[in-house]
Amino acid sequence: MLFAALEAKGNTAYQWNTVAIAGLDGYARAKTTFNPMPLPYVGCAGALIPISAEVAAGKVFFSDAQGVVRSLSVTGQLKQVATFPMTSTQQMLSFAVSPDGSRLMAAVFTIPPKPASGDPCGAPSATFAPGSFTLDVYSAPAGGSSQLLYHQVLATSATQPFNVMAFIGWDRVGPVGTYPTEWATQGGGPHHYSGIPVRIDASTGKVLKPVASSDCLVWDMAASADFLCIASGGPSVRRPDGSQIWGVSNASFFLAYLSPDEQRIAGFGSSADVFGRDGSDIKLPSFALGGWLDSATMIGGGFNGNLDYVSTSSPGTVVDIGFKGLFIATVQH
Repeated sequence: MLFAALEAKGNTAYQWNTVAIAGLDGYARAKTTFNPMPLPYVGCAGALIPISAEVAAGKVFFSDAQGVVRSLSVTGQLKQVATFPMTSTQQMLSFAVSPDGSRLMAAVFTIPPKPASGDPCGAPSATFAPGSFTLDVYSAPAGGSSQLLYHQVLATSATQPFNVMAFIGWDRVGPVGTYPTEWATQGGGPHHYSGIPVRIDASTGKVLKPVASSDCLVWDMAASADFLCIASGGPSVRRPDGSQIWGVSNASFFLAYLSPDEQRIAGFGSSADVFGRDGSDIKLPSFALGGWLDSATMIGGGFNGNLDYVSTSSPGTVVDIGFKGLFIATVQH
């Protein structure tokens, strides 16, 4: 079992500059470094940078500070796939890759620079220098040139309300993003998506509709386009049309993930549990859950300590993988 992870070798935490395809023994089968995404000035807060890697077609795709997207295979083959124009350290890039790896979409969010003087925590009008908040959305075939789908001026000052779209993936139905998207933070609880998941039109790059109705907060999305959300009755696994497949009553989580076979929900709140569609409830030890490696194995940690994994066949044992990083996804090969 192999998985992709991002590492911040010698860098500020979360400023990823290394991508690896590793096994549960902690050894990388393939690894490469890249120029990390910039940390834009965002006023009296921290920039919330989109994740710069995604797994598709048995490879991990990753982007650098110049907007170049490359792919890394299990055998170590490195290939340039697309380039999306990034010309400033005041920009954030998000991208998505089609499941077969043949097509990419990207969004470049541009923020006005830091003013020459003034209090970044003062009045919004003094937080940024004169300029516009803009969004540029692109499409590109793998190995081909990128095409600008649209340019949007979101606001010309920090006092004007606006929402930002960012890509987070591509499932069986099509591209998925968040809208509105959180792009700055002063802290908060655990979360999977930095915004509300929405469907994106693959031809125009425009937001089509939310993935779920407003009464169901999306926690996790499957490759099939089914999704896990929290409704008033508890965690609910639903089809793309919103109809329920199965759910769990009276389970309270801060965050939860759906297993790849969609038969289990792993979550943590006051306790950590794995609930099965068959009615089973497996108790887990204290574990910073980050996702599923396969339908019987969960992965977590990686920030303050090493990445760990736990199996449903031995739920009381947390195994140290041996390195710090951010879990991206399992790599099928």
